[in-house]
Amino acid sequence: MDINIFKTAFFIVLVSAYLVIRKFFKKVADFTENIGKSADHEDELKELNTKIAVLEQWINNKP
Repeated sequence: MDINIFKTAFFIVLVSAYLVIRKFFKKVADFTENIGKSADHEDELKELNTKIAVLEQWINNKP
């Protein structure tokens, strides 16, 4: 009878550990995804800022 209790408790601990580890790696994946997205946005912002500067110069130089 004791062995069944230990097996059940061990199974519950294993499932709990699996869920905790899975949740941890999901948070890590979300964090790294957000880092990647922010880097993409920085490149886009730099590109757009250069385009704005070029257009401002073009408008100011127009007679």
